[in-house]
Formats: sequence, structure tokens, C-alpha cells
Amino acid sequence: MALNNTVEKKRQNKRRLPNLPTYYYHTNFCDLLDFVETRYVHVFETSHSNFIETFKSLSHSAQCLFVRLASRKGLVFDTRKLRYSEIDELPSGLRELEKAGFILSPQNDHTQACLNKMTKIDLIDFASQNITASSFKKSWSKERLVEFTKNYLSPDICNFPPYFIIQGHSEALGYLKYLYFGTIQDNLQNFTLRDLGLRKTPDFKADYSARFDTLKEAQSAYFYTNSLHDLKSCDEKKAQTLISEINDWPSAECIISKDMRGKLLGKLGGFCETSKNIDRAIKLYSLSETPFCNERTIRLRYKRGDKEWCKRRLEKLIENPDTDNEYHFAQDFYQRKFNKKRTSEVTDILRNSEVLRIDEAFKNTPERAAAHHYTHQGFTTYRTENHLWRTLFGLLFWDELYCSESASLHNSFERLPKNLKTGVFYDQFEREIEAKFSELKSTNNYYLHILKIVSRYHGTPNGIFRWNGRTINDLKYFLDVAPKKALIQILRNMAQSYKTMCDGFPDLMLIKGESLRFIEVKANGDVIRRNQLARIKQLRKAGFHTDIARIEWIIDPEQIYVVVDVETTGGKPGLHRITEIGAIKIQNGRIIDEYQTLLNPHRSIPPFIANLTGITNEMVSTAPFFSKVAKQFSEFMGDAIFVAHNVNFDYGFMKSEYERLGQKFRYPKLCTCSSMRQHYKGLKSYSLKNLCDTFDIDLITHHRALCDAKAAAELLKLINEKRIKPNSSPD
Repeated sequence: MALNNTVEKKRQNKRRLPNLPTYYYHTNFCDLLDFVETRYVHVFETSHSNFIETFKSLSHSAQCLFVRLASRKGLVFDTRKLRYSEIDELPSGLRELEKAGFILSPQNDHTQACLNKMTKIDLIDFASQNITASSFKKSWSKERLVEFTKNYLSPDICNFPPYFIIQGHSEALGYLKYLYFGTIQDNLQNFTLRDLGLRKTPDFKADYSARFDTLKEAQSAYFYTNSLHDLKSCDEKKAQTLISEINDWPSAECIISKDMRGKLLGKLGGFCETSKNIDRAIKLYSLSETPFCNERTIRLRYKRGDKEWCKRRLEKLIENPDTDNEYHFAQDFYQRKFNKKRTSEVTDILRNSEVLRIDEAFKNTPERAAAHHYTHQGFTTYRTENHLWRTLFGLLFWDELYCSESASLHNSFERLPKNLKTGVFYDQFEREIEAKFSELKSTNNYYLHILKIVSRYHGTPNGIFRWNGRTINDLKYFLDVAPKKALIQILRNMAQSYKTMCDGFPDLMLIKGESLRFIEVKANGDVIRRNQLARIKQLRKAGFHTDIARIEWIIDPEQIYVVVDVETTGGKPGLHRITEIGAIKIQNGRIIDEYQTLLNPHRSIPPFIANLTGITNEMVSTAPFFSKVAKQFSEFMGDAIFVAHNVNFDYGFMKSEYERLGQKFRYPKLCTCSSMRQHYKGLKSYSLKNLCDTFDIDLITHHRALCDAKAAAELLKLINEKRIKPNSSPD
């Protein structure tokens, strides 16, 4: 029989990566240098110009060797492990790089990196030469040996093995890469991914503008971005050094550096809070006006007793907040602490929200459970979250974002325009945006405009939304019923402050006739995040009917379950196939229907499987293929809960069969094996056969699908007795 269709299809469709030119990495590096030299020379210092000039003076082999090193993570390299077949005379290349200062010998501040780079054998040899051999054990783990050696190594020892080298000019190169990418890049992998076709880099523009106008802007932005990057490793020494040098920090000269400075102060303040140094944390937070730092300052000072100061500060924030999130925090905190309001705004919203009582079998998929509930109430239900609004925003303003001469992109890897990041998009394009709102007065005009953009740019990667045909289709239904003034207000808010408005939108969109509702779904234990609260209030203020639905998990006696068992040609979904399906439909403890069919598995049944199940190749030779019964079984399932003994096995095979047909198979699941373990503790075995023996359940033709499904259905009855009456015991 033929191999598994899915596996074969994956093999056929597997992307064949292109063969890259021998010196592709050198070409990319030179392109990067040319790019920054053309656009950023006005923010260069002498060291940056010298770096480029010296690099260009190297031989081609030495240049290639340096780029190879610069393209790898870290600054320490073991020359014994350098293997580059296209680079001739590696030793002479190393000597040339050393002479030009592009590689250096390790110094004391490279100790940790050098020790980490050593093999355990090399590490033991190094420690034996520099530390008393009897003070450590060779059997220690490498991590322990590294820590021990670092702590006990004499500070004046720098005699690292001669095969270790350090990449030179790392600061200059890091700055040049930052000018190009706008982020800290440890390597140049982005170029390689692009060349391999694994990362698309659409050229939105024929040319790209510089990020910074002055040297001070670029230097301050680089300092704060680099410092934040260094703190990712949670290095206590680095954090303490930054705090001690705070008076020497550069001034924030542009929006980027102001944003990064605020984030850095927030990180360092959090570090001090963790270290219980609250006074220093407050001092650090107070140096920034970001919403996060403002909130932490107020909370800490209120806890310390500075209530009058907090009251005045909150009043200022309520009057002139930086963001909607900050306004909601300030208003809520003020009401609770100074107006004696007992409950928070979030608590009030939750108390007034709709409660959906849904069977707990849906517990792992609350949004889907809510959608299922509203569908049965006659709504057409859509999973929207942020996708709907981002897609609408991106398509509606595509021309302004990506096609305008003043569109602010800085390289071909960049997908989110700078003016969205910095919050000046609306100011920059106010006339065009408002004109578009006036021109697109009807649903048809909106949708026609969207279709034009889709036809021109479909599939073009961007930083706002992912192309999804379903979401684009959903926009039509949304635009048909959305109140136009409300729609324009939310889109205007997004244009004015995209960074704070790009997420937090409700989970579901419900449409019934001409009515439209948005629903944020919350299960027990879920919290309303600040951005979700802000979106709910903004949508309501604009004119959208927006609610929270709180799910209360129950055991619904009227819930329908389909208990399934499948027999297969082996144990791996996707590789093996189904030979038989048996299913029992249960409601309120009664069997209301059953389903059984043999299937032709498209492959032979192994002898040991045939002996186990009694299902032979002859029996399935005239049986239908799964494609012939797929619709029939879906109709049998309906809206039921999928139940099986060791449910992931049976569910996995069913899902795999539907995926072969390009169809989804998604149902809430319940496992009779794990549920029996939960509700009937202490049994020696929870296999289907042993449970049937323990509870006197018929299992006459074990390993035939319908028989096993009936047995599992009896277990489900026992489980539901416990679920509905927790204190009851089995008969």
C-alpha cells in the first residue's frame, strides 16, 4: 500500500533551500557597511569611520574571516575549531586581523567568557595550571568547575590558552549594526535567513531614511537600547554598575532614547524592589514619566505613607494622563484610596458581567466554549481579538503606512513604521486620514478600498497584521453592521496612538441581524488586564456594544458526549491509519445513538495487529475509505464532547484523518482513563480491561471499536456520578 499521504506530501512540499554564493556573508556585510556609511555618516565618530576604512584595507580572506567571526554569537573564539573551507591561509588571516586590531588576546574581563568556551578537559588543565589541583575535583560538573575557577583565579592571571582570541572593535561594530537594524543584534543571521528565503524582506520603498538626525540622538538611543539588552541576562553586577553611573547617563535626545530610558529605569527599579531596596527603587522610578514608573512610584510611596503626595500626583495624572491605561489606573486607585470606594473598577465590571454556565469539559478552551454558547443563542460568532482591528487598520491605511514618500521605514527588514512606534502617525497624515474617513462613508466604499489593497499587496509581510483570508472575509460582515461613527473613532484612536491601541480587543464578535456585540471572555482565575479594560471602555464610549462574559464551569446533565474508540494499523497518527471506528452517544446517562464502521486504511495491517484486533486485510478490503465517512461522522459528533479511554490516542488519529482531507477536527475532550484516576483513586490498574473487571463491565470483544466504546461509555457514567455528586461512591 502507499505510504502515508501526509508524510509523502510533506516530503514533496519540503522547501528546497537555495545554494548560497560562496561569499554571500561577505557581500551582506559590505552592503551593511555601505548602507550605514551612505545614510549615517553624520552620526559617526572617528572610530566608526576608521573601522570601515581599516576593514576595507584588509585582504579579501581576512575580511571574510572577520565577517565569519562577527556573524557568530559571542566575542570569544577557539581558533582550533575555526573551519572555513572557502578561506585560504587561515593562520595568515588571523595574523592580519590581529595586526589591524580586529582580533585581540583575552584579558581579565574576558575570564567568564573564556572559561565558558573551554571544554571540560581544557578547563581542568587550565585550572590545574593556575590553581592548586587538590582544591577541586575533576568529577565536578563543568558549570561548577567554571564557577570555582572564576572565583579562585588570581586577578593578575591572563595566561589563557593561545588558541583563544577575542573579536576586536566590537563596540564600533555594535554601533554600526544598531544604526542599521535599530535593535541590538548579536549576529548577522537576518541576512542569511533572507538569502535562504526563510525571511521575506519586501522593499516597501526605493530608499530608506536615517533613524537619527544628530550624533547625540544616535549615541543616547544606542546607550539605552544596549543597556536594556545587557540586562536581559539579569546580571546583578551590570545592574549595580548602571545604577551607580546614573549621573553619567546621556540625556534622552529623541523619542527612541526617551522610551528606552524609561524602560531601563523601570527594569532597574524592579531590580531594586526585588532586592528590597525600596528607597532606591522609588528614586529610579521617579526619574521617568512612563506610565509604568509613575504607577510603581505611586504604589510604593502610598505604601510608605506618602498619601498626600500620592493624592496630588494621581489628580495630575487623571487630568493629563499619558495613556488610557495610565488614566484608568490613576482613576481607579484614586477612587479606592481617597474616595473610600471598596472595590476596583475591574471588580465592578466583573460583577456586572454576564455569567455563562458551561460544562467543564470545555475548560481548556473558554473562548471556544463561549462561542459555542452564543452560536446556540442564534448569533453568528467570530473569533476576532486583535486580528480584526489590526487587519482593518493596516489595509485601510496601507498607502500612508508603506507607500507614501514620507513613510518612515529604515531598512528592508523593518515592517512596523517608525511613526507608529513613536506615536506621530496621525500628526503626520492627519489630512489624509480624515479625508479617507470622509470619502469612505459607506460599507461598500470601505470594503472596495480594502479589496483593492488586498489585490495589490496580498501576502506582503508587514508589522501590523498577518494575511488571513478568514479575517478579511469577516471584515465584510463587521463593516455591514458596525456603527460608522464608532468605527471611525476607534480607527482614529489607533492612528493617534497605535502602540497603546494595537492589542487588548475583545475575544469574540457576535452578529445577529443588524446587531453587533463584542465579548471579552473570562474564566475563573482569569484577570482583566489593563489594556483589555481600556479597550472595553473605549469601545463602549465610541458606541459599540461591548461586554464581558464570565464563564462558570458546571456539570451539565444534558450535555451530549460521544465516546469513541478506534482500531488502527499501529500507534502513530500520521504514519498509521484507522481500520475501525466505534462510537456511543450519551446524554443524561442514557445511550441515545451509536456508530460503527470498518475502514480501508490504504495500507496493509501488520500481522500482530490483526491478531490483536481480529481485523484482517480481507475484512477491510471492501470497506469505505475515511473520506467517504468523514462527513457522516462529523454529523454524528455534532456539538458533543469527544470522550475516549486515553483520549489523545483516539483523538489524534481522528484529527490526522481529517487533516488529510484539509478539514479541521476540533472538539472538547474528556479522558475516561485520567478521570477514573481522579475520581476513583487507589486502583491497581486503570487499563480499560482491568477497570471493566473491577466494575463488572462487559468487554466481550476487547480491541473491537464498538465494544471498547461501550465499555468506556460505562466508565463515563461512573465518572459523571462522581462529578455531579462528588461525595457519592460507586455501586
